[in-house]
Amino acid sequence: MAREKEFRLLVAAGGTGGHLYPALAVLEHIENVSGKKLKAIFVGTSNRIESRVVPQLGYEFYDIPISGFKGLFSLDTLILPFKIARSIGICRKVIKSFEPDVVLCTGAYISYPAGAAAYHENIPLVLMESNVAPGKAINMLSQKADLIITSFEESENFYNENLSGRIVSLGNPVRKNICSLPPKEEARQALGLETHKKTILVFGGSLGAKSINHSVNNILFAIEKEGWQLIWQTGENYVVKGQVSENIKVFKYIDNMSLVYSASDLVVSRSGATTIAEICTAGKPSILVPLPSASNNEQAINANVMEANGASIIMPDEEVESNLYEYICKLIDDGNTLKSMSNSAKSLAKPDAAENSAKKIVELVELMKGKAKSF
Repeated sequence: MAREKEFRLLVAAGGTGGHLYPALAVLEHIENVSGKKLKAIFVGTSNRIESRVVPQLGYEFYDIPISGFKGLFSLDTLILPFKIARSIGICRKVIKSFEPDVVLCTGAYISYPAGAAAYHENIPLVLMESNVAPGKAINMLSQKADLIITSFEESENFYNENLSGRIVSLGNPVRKNICSLPPKEEARQALGLETHKKTILVFGGSLGAKSINHSVNNILFAIEKEGWQLIWQTGENYVVKGQVSENIKVFKYIDNMSLVYSASDLVVSRSGATTIAEICTAGKPSILVPLPSASNNEQAINANVMEANGASIIMPDEEVESNLYEYICKLIDDGNTLKSMSNSAKSLAKPDAAENSAKKIVELVELMKGKAKSF
């Protein structure tokens, strides 16, 4: 295919689903918005979610040796500068070979090498930040970026004043299948569940959540006794203890989130920005357990917004093991409260965020054709 009929994107997104899926959501709209055939390649690490999901979707994937900061006294920290330099070198080589129209980075340590390489190779750089406050990588790349797409209008307060003209708040992109859920009965049948029973969805993000997993494991008998159904994503490293009955479906990872959102009456989860965006788009009542170790306390901030708007109830991490069953009991059979929470969640949703982000990216590429960066 002729180069001018293609829209080429280099994407640095991964580490967790919260960084990967917003990028994939935007890619779903690029062809329709640009009128060109999308050609996208990804860079990431070989031991995280992107190395599995990206090739499954048919995109080319390049492994880079970057890793996160492991603490002052870790051997990995001593060699981290060399990993960063090597990763930037790989990204620059990929850029020269692939000749992307734009580079898209969604945060976390994976983003920095690709963003730095884009700047050095004079390729338009777009950053997407899902949380209110930018993470370290986004912060470091912000002065090099041509466009910064945020999920919250308040995010502009966390960036240097000279970047105000490059920041646009559009919401957190969500995939098309989350925006259009299958019918509840159909989803439950597909999961091997009964269509008429109350169903709870529990997950802790793509990596799982230890405290939530322990708590759920402790109340499996009570869930069975109540006649509820449970869809439980444990993450890779958790081993379920004891027998699991037919009304409980356990997954290490769930690829088709639209199916389990549709099947559920109540969600119990962490409160990462992408999870929040999906819960709102799906219109699901939720019990949120913010990750206490989140670097900028962003999960607590996200959860507070949801609770203040009547969409969720917050449960502190230290209370999960003792109080989760009680919280579920209060909500699961209260149809009026669940309906109210569902409506509140929907009112916070921005289902057009992915398409609008794609439009901004395509506009940027058109605007910058043949131009050098001015900063």
